[in-house]
Amino acid sequence: MAFQIDTSSINSASKRLEVIGNNVANANTVGFKGSDFDDVLATSMSGDVGTKKAGTRQSFTQGNITASSNPLDVAISGKGMFRVVGADGGVAYTRNGQFKLDKNGSVVNATGDKLTGFGVDPKTGSIVAGVSIPLTINQTDLRPIATTAATMDLTVDSRQPVIDTAAAGYSFSLTDPSTYTHSTTTTVYDKLGVATDVQTYFTKTSATDWEVHASVNGQLVQTPAKWTFSFGANGALASSTGTTSTGALSIPVSDGFVNFDFSKATQFGSTFKASAVQDGSGIGQMTGYKIGSDGVITNRYSNGKSVVQGQITLANFKNLEGLNPTENNQWTESVGSGPAVLGKPGESGTGSLEASATEDANIDLTTEMIKMISAQRVYQAAAEMVKKHDEIMQTVVNIGH
Repeated sequence: MAFQIDTSSINSASKRLEVIGNNVANANTVGFKGSDFDDVLATSMSGDVGTKKAGTRQSFTQGNITASSNPLDVAISGKGMFRVVGADGGVAYTRNGQFKLDKNGSVVNATGDKLTGFGVDPKTGSIVAGVSIPLTINQTDLRPIATTAATMDLTVDSRQPVIDTAAAGYSFSLTDPSTYTHSTTTTVYDKLGVATDVQTYFTKTSATDWEVHASVNGQLVQTPAKWTFSFGANGALASSTGTTSTGALSIPVSDGFVNFDFSKATQFGSTFKASAVQDGSGIGQMTGYKIGSDGVITNRYSNGKSVVQGQITLANFKNLEGLNPTENNQWTESVGSGPAVLGKPGESGTGSLEASATEDANIDLTTEMIKMISAQRVYQAAAEMVKKHDEIMQTVVNIGH
C-alpha cells in the first residue's frame, strides 16, 4: 500500500510538471489559454489510497492585447471565440486572431482554416445576420459610376459689390475675374470613370439677384447662356430662372446631363462657401481594409468609396471549461460546453474586437515557475519515500533469511 501511495504521488507530480511545461512552452503562443492540474487525495485508507487524478482545468481569463502591423490581426477584448471552418468542413473555435488572405480572398489562419461571419447582401450592401459563412474580401477594382446629380452647399457673400452687367462693354468671361463675384469647381464622372470639371460662376447683379454661368472643362455652356438666382430677406433662395426647378441647373456633360441642385443655396454677410456631394465616381482601386470594434470588415478604395465585406461573428458558450481542446490552439464544442451561441461582437455577452492587434497567452511565467518548484519538490519527496520503503522492505527480507 505504501508503494501505491508513493507511486500515485509521483504520477501526480509528473502530470503536474507536464501541464506546467505545456503552459511555459506556449507562453508566446497568441491566444493560448493555460491549464491547471487538479488532483484529489483519497479519503479512506480502506479503499483507494494516494493521489487520484481529477483532470486538467483550462483558464479562459483575458490575455494582454499587443499591437501588430497586420490589419487582419484581431484581438478579442472580453468574452467570445472566433469560429473557423477547416478544409474538411469541421468547425472549431479559437482565441488566436492571426488571419491573412488566401489566393481566393478568403480570411484564413496559419493552417488554412476559414474565419466565419455574416455576409453582405449584394444589392443593398447591408449585413445579412443569421447564418455564419466563411468571410472573403473582394480585391477587384470598383467599376466607375456616371454622375447624374450633385447636391450643392452654397453660401454667397451679400457684402460683395454689385456688378453692372448692363453697362456698356460688359461681357462675361471665364478668364476675367472682374466679370463675376464667386466661382467654384465640381468634378463629375462619365460612365468610363473619366473626370470632368464643371465650373459655376456667380455674379451679383443686385442686392438679392445673382447671375449664374457654367463651363465644362473650360468651355462655356451656351444653352442656356445663364441662370438667375433671387434670394429672400431671410437669405434663402426664393426663385430662379432657366432652371428645371428652383435652384436646379441641368448642365450638359459627355454622357448627357448632370442635375446640380442649388435649392439650399443661401445669401448671408459671410465668406463665400461652396461644396458638393455628387453620386458618381471614377474607377476605385483597393487601398486597404479595416475591421471595426463591431467586427465589420470594410474595404477602402482610391476613389474615396468604402464597401462593407462582411462582419466577424463571435461564439459564446455556457461552460467554456467544457470545450474539447484540439490541435492548433483550438477547441470544439461538447455536451459539457453546450452549443455555440453566435452573434455580433458586443452582443450576446461577447466582447469587442481590436484590429491590428493580437491577444497574448494568459500565462504568468513567475507563477508557473513557482508551481514548477513545488511540483518538483513533491516529485523528489515521493521518490525519496519509495527509496525509504524499499530499504525497509529489504531489511524485512534480510531478517527472514
